[in-house]
Amino acid sequence: MPMNDIRQIDINLSSLSELLRGSSRTANVTDTGMGLVITDERTEYLKTYVGPSGIVRSRWEYPEPGRNGRIRGLSDHDTATVATFVDRCVELPAFALPGDATHQAMWLRLHLNRQANRFAPHQVHTALRLPQLAASTDARYDVLRAYRRLMQNIIDDGDTDAVFGGRIGRDLQLLVDAIASPAGLALIAALIIDEAERTRPDAGKTERDRRLRYVVEDLDYSGINDAGQLAELIKTAVELLSSTRTKPDLTRVRAMRSLLTGIINRLPNAALADAGFTRGMAGHVLILISWWLGSDLTRLTDAALRLEMRTEGWPNRLGADAGAGTGRGARTGENTGADIMAIGLHAVGGSTICTRAVRNGRPGWKR
Repeated sequence: MPMNDIRQIDINLSSLSELLRGSSRTANVTDTGMGLVITDERTEYLKTYVGPSGIVRSRWEYPEPGRNGRIRGLSDHDTATVATFVDRCVELPAFALPGDATHQAMWLRLHLNRQANRFAPHQVHTALRLPQLAASTDARYDVLRAYRRLMQNIIDDGDTDAVFGGRIGRDLQLLVDAIASPAGLALIAALIIDEAERTRPDAGKTERDRRLRYVVEDLDYSGINDAGQLAELIKTAVELLSSTRTKPDLTRVRAMRSLLTGIINRLPNAALADAGFTRGMAGHVLILISWWLGSDLTRLTDAALRLEMRTEGWPNRLGADAGAGTGRGARTGENTGADIMAIGLHAVGGSTICTRAVRNGRPGWKR
């Protein structure tokens, strides 16, 4: 419900708290008399506040480190990441509860489940990882190796349960940190290029084609030319998928879509804001993977149109869509990331080079 459409009638906090306690095994609800304070065993340090008017505000509240320099329950890297935050309280976008008490309890459960399934702000270590990625080819190659190991795990298991279930493993951490950076969309495009190159026969390849094998390692994380880099990689990805007549390994492409989409969907709003893009913007790149699969292209065309309508009017909506960040954008109030992504994706209104390719043609192997 829009924040400017808030009801003036107070909600029944007592009834809501009882319904929530009875329907959730992990939620702890405290009625302060002035509102509800909700915590969840799955998301330590996240507190959700429900006011008498039904406005829900959530924030991660991190304490100061103890004498040993650590925060209880967090790893050393988690604690170091929190130290980079401008504010130890990381706000989530507020929203209003709709309907009666039953529907309100359902919305709160969905909200708690969504936050439990996403990475917490302290679990995204991009602020610590970015200098290494910018300076070291080995660090960038580690990202590619981590991606390939995760892909093989998903193919072997047939799903992403092991990859995203439980604690974040080293390989997933590497890939998450790289994607949650201003070069994140360029990295996704580079991984698409890498996969497309694997399907093409070596015969007849030019020197430029052979250099594409190193596109992930050659990615620039310095931030000097994010727009130009993204534009070049997106254009190359579209050209490859449009021209490559060899049928890809569809199992591998599906695994790629599950892995990258799973990461984007689990990134916290603060990490997206710091990276300079939204889930909708990432969708413009990820839709190329579905296009490459070549199934139900008519339905995919409709999805591309809906995506264009959703992102029409960007980049001005970045702040509203992504929420407050924790790093440079939050520190200076600057918000140039969306402009960079719009340029890099060749955006015209809500459409991009990616959605235009999906709407106007077929992948090469389906022609």
